[in-house]
Amino acid sequence: MAPACVALYLAVVAGLLIAILQRDHGVFTYTLDDPYIHLALAENLVHGHYGINPGEVSSPSSSIVWPLLLTPFAARRWNEYLPLGLNVLFCGMAAWLIGRIVDGWAGPQAWRGRFAVAAVLMLVANLAGLTFVGMEHGLQMLLAVACAAGMVEAFAGRRIPAWCLCAAVLGPMVRYENFALVAALAVALYGQRRVRAAAGLVGASLVVPVAFSVFLVSLGLPALPISVLVKSSVYMQEGSPLMTALGTVLLALHVGMREVAWWDLLLVAGLLLSLVLSERRRVQRCVLGGTLLAVLLQLAIGRFNWLHRYEVYAMIFAALVAAAALRQSTRLRLGFLAAGLLAPGAPYVRALWDTPAAASNIYQQQYQMHRFVADYYRGTVAVNDIGWVSYRRPRGLYVLDLWGLASPEASRQTVKDGDWMDAITRAHGAGLAIIYPDWYEEGAPDDWDPLATMCFGGRAIISRRCVVFYSTEAGDKALLTAEIAAFARTLPAEVKMTLGRDSTDVDE
Repeated sequence: MAPACVALYLAVVAGLLIAILQRDHGVFTYTLDDPYIHLALAENLVHGHYGINPGEVSSPSSSIVWPLLLTPFAARRWNEYLPLGLNVLFCGMAAWLIGRIVDGWAGPQAWRGRFAVAAVLMLVANLAGLTFVGMEHGLQMLLAVACAAGMVEAFAGRRIPAWCLCAAVLGPMVRYENFALVAALAVALYGQRRVRAAAGLVGASLVVPVAFSVFLVSLGLPALPISVLVKSSVYMQEGSPLMTALGTVLLALHVGMREVAWWDLLLVAGLLLSLVLSERRRVQRCVLGGTLLAVLLQLAIGRFNWLHRYEVYAMIFAALVAAAALRQSTRLRLGFLAAGLLAPGAPYVRALWDTPAAASNIYQQQYQMHRFVADYYRGTVAVNDIGWVSYRRPRGLYVLDLWGLASPEASRQTVKDGDWMDAITRAHGAGLAIIYPDWYEEGAPDDWDPLATMCFGGRAIISRRCVVFYSTEAGDKALLTAEIAAFARTLPAEVKMTLGRDSTDVDE
């Protein structure tokens, strides 16, 4: 059945790829701007520099290993497709492994029943959607499924295979959230009375992340990547480390509880809790308890959504273990099991549906920003989204990241008002700013001149529909106006550029 799972995955990916290319006039883009941050970082890693701008160190990637995987081919023109190829490989392997896991615990049932369960689990894993996100999440999913395979083996009374433990060790190098899966497997090993193996697993999983933190500190950066600190709003918290941690957890809960996927994962947690309470065998109880611990960690401090790339590792890990436990403990029929798995899989149906539109958003906005900066402006620019603007930009062009992923000074700024925006753009000589003004407390500074607003058509999936081009105090307004007017004539029909000071009145 594993080959059939891979075939289904590839068929869905092919359909989505065709839809993206049709929408974007043959140009391929990912569904987020973030993959281009990793590609831009890889361009500099080739030269031994860790950061987006030459001469300025930063840590804009939340993954330790993903930019390194892109580095060997950074100079190749086809490098922008490498994240797609890697994700097809990793997600295809995950699809194959899901098929093997279901074959292992489903028993000699009808092929259609086993395939139905495997297909829904592939939906729960959001494999096709993550492929076009273009980041490390495909590899994270493969490792999460491998960890779940080890837990399923333990629940069946067998030793956790060494390759599953290796997958757990590799996990935090890909995404820090995978420490939750390390904790789950450690609890399962404890249940098998393999205490030394559990301690070794935890210790081995810490080696590379700790070494990476030492590397970052040696560069004068925080011990964790700036992208992790900014996205978890650590810099927005004040007070002692304990109060900062508490504030971060409360903020994560406040944001997470707005998402359907948070409540779906809570539902899975409730199921796991009921299974733990009804289980009397030590090993099986620890397997379920460790899985529940991983889910609770994601619910408490993890992020959700953004094309469902954050929580999905915990969702598929828990779904695989819970499904195996239900099947082995209650002999639940495969048809009912597949139907039950549709509940946690529901958000990922929307993710698949949104994939072509999200890629089109990137093509119509961030890719067009890249074209303007690279082909028309060619000067220092301040932006919100640094990915496409930074990737393959002309040599010597400085990109000022006002959000902070690529700028340590901006990341630590808690009050981003007009005075601060004026000061930082003046300090870096940024004559142009391309931003969403409502991201900032007071909007754009009063002395910035809005030259144009660029809006894309259709639904906004992952960004604002409109972005505003400003001439700052350091900008040459007349030259910028001429460059924008020339650029506007080259835009796709779906993208509208409104020129002049009144352009900011465009209805988003």
